[in-house]
Amino acid sequence: MDRIIRMVMNTLIRQLVNRGVNAGINRATRGRGDAREEAMTPEQRESARRSQKNTRQMVRTMRKASRFTRF
Repeated sequence: MDRIIRMVMNTLIRQLVNRGVNAGINRATRGRGDAREEAMTPEQRESARRSQKNTRQMVRTMRKASRFTRF
């Protein structure tokens, strides 16, 4: 029973950490609100979105790499 509870708790903690990481990435790549995005040109907005997407992809890749190096 203890293992099941631990597995559920680990899953919940992992999801919360992922949300926190995503929120941090959003803040770092977009700034602190919509006012900054409205001041951007369409090219800058697209560049920021690409940067955000690339950053998330890097985080996913690093997580996968860390899983492989555990064993």
